[in-house]
Amino acid sequence: VMTELMQPDSRRCTYFFLYDGSKVKGEGDLTREGICYFYPEETPLDEQELLCGQLAGAGRCVSELSSSPVCVLRLRRNKFAIRMKDDFFWALGCPVEVPTISVCELLDQLINLFRFYNGSVRRSYQLNRPETLASRWAQYLSHLQSGSSDLHHIFSCLRTIDATNIDPLLLLKAALILQACQRCPLVSAGCVLFRGRVVSTQISPELTMKVMVHESETYTKGPRCNDPGTFNSFGGAVSSTTVFLTRSSLAKFLPFSSHSTPHKKKPTRKTRLSRTLSNTPSTESEPSDAFSSPSFSRRLSDSSVFSPDPSQSGADPTPQQPDPPFSNGEPSPEAEEEVPEESNYESFHSNGNGVSQIGAEESRDHNVFEEVSGGGCGNVQGRGAESPDPARSDDSPLIPMTLYLHRVKGLVLALLVEPCFLSDTDSMEEVYHSSLASLNGLEAHLRTVSPGASGPQGPYLFAHFDCVQSTLTTNLSARPGGALQRPFVRATSLLHSHFCNTETLQEAIIRSAGAAVYGTRSVAQETYFQQHGGSLRNSGIPNHQDSAFSLPGKARHRLLKHGVNLI
Repeated sequence: VMTELMQPDSRRCTYFFLYDGSKVKGEGDLTREGICYFYPEETPLDEQELLCGQLAGAGRCVSELSSSPVCVLRLRRNKFAIRMKDDFFWALGCPVEVPTISVCELLDQLINLFRFYNGSVRRSYQLNRPETLASRWAQYLSHLQSGSSDLHHIFSCLRTIDATNIDPLLLLKAALILQACQRCPLVSAGCVLFRGRVVSTQISPELTMKVMVHESETYTKGPRCNDPGTFNSFGGAVSSTTVFLTRSSLAKFLPFSSHSTPHKKKPTRKTRLSRTLSNTPSTESEPSDAFSSPSFSRRLSDSSVFSPDPSQSGADPTPQQPDPPFSNGEPSPEAEEEVPEESNYESFHSNGNGVSQIGAEESRDHNVFEEVSGGGCGNVQGRGAESPDPARSDDSPLIPMTLYLHRVKGLVLALLVEPCFLSDTDSMEEVYHSSLASLNGLEAHLRTVSPGASGPQGPYLFAHFDCVQSTLTTNLSARPGGALQRPFVRATSLLHSHFCNTETLQEAIIRSAGAAVYGTRSVAQETYFQQHGGSLRNSGIPNHQDSAFSLPGKARHRLLKHGVNLI
């Protein structure tokens, strides 16, 4: 089955490379010296040099002539999403039939995934061997392409457990496990995963996707007590790794966690987590101000190690402590303008000193960038993917955190914790023992639930994408589509691309001589529907008797039983 799932993935990404222009300055320097990683790895070196040199030269030339960053370069058979940051040049190529928005999202996910586990790209290549980082690029790219259907690739959505096939009390139990762990002052938030699917999560879909990469890697390797980051005292069931988050990513869950440090020093009493997922409520209420906490300020000041080179970051290398982005429980305008890490467009224009030119020309450059990316990469409503200012995407300091994993066979409890959590033996043991019994019980119940096939197809096909939770509901099989599924997948891909590029478009019908697909979207969701059978009249000139015009009514009626309300 896994072999069948992997077949379409090889057609999605045809090329990917990272090129460092700082290593190729003189006329005698070889292009191959600047290639940090190239996929497919078996490509002859001469072809790698040709593609890297041509695309990097064309991209920088167009960028300088137009005074705006290049997002997409189209060739005859492939289209390339382009990202540039200082001397680094990323390019990811896919067949021309893949929607441009999907190609851009895949490259952004890949770059952000690398930064999540390794920190600053420049700093990573200063501290690690190129071969080591090349294997990590290959691992991340393989994960983003493996084990999902074509529809999952189109929407870049999470793989979730089938909630219609399990007892809702099990989902509630998973949520209570996470809430109980948050009673530890050093635990920020987390998620529960089962066999590569999300059971419950407290973090954003983008962060959940990143956490699943390390979860799948540890599951493939199996528990090894001699691995660094694996704790022998817990029998190899607990492991950890360092991750790096931006301030905007932390702001999505840190201010609402229960461990915010108050402004004034108060005597605190250590509470013991209950193993029955209940606890005596505290009689003291503490103000919540996550970004004024000493631990956050200390980590922010220490994170300058993972920022760009001080020689390229301006006159004052010391980072200033940020103001709290939340006031009276409401986000300030500065917090709302914070560039989300997940929509990171790595394109910068720098002057001779390496300082980003966002002064007098900030407004003009920002408008030009929005125009180019709007036509190339599109804009996804409801997913926070509006084109950010490219000069601010990677300049924000990366804050180190720790990803804690507790595995019980196929079930994984993943928590984002403070770095000092690993040195606090009492907290680690408390979180481990408090959740162990509940995790064992949850795993035993989930193991007995059959995975179940996709919903009954019947005389129609549908796909419903939740833009907020980044989840997909469909009755298509996960295996490569047959003759009936391929037209629906292709039509869904085209409609999704049009929805992303045209904000005012709410409903559309796309049809051929043998099939018609109806699509509708709102800020929070997108739905696609195809009815099998029936005669398709007048496949050319629109006619009121055309059966395609009855699809909206049929979609509203038939999808109600799937929990999709289009009224």
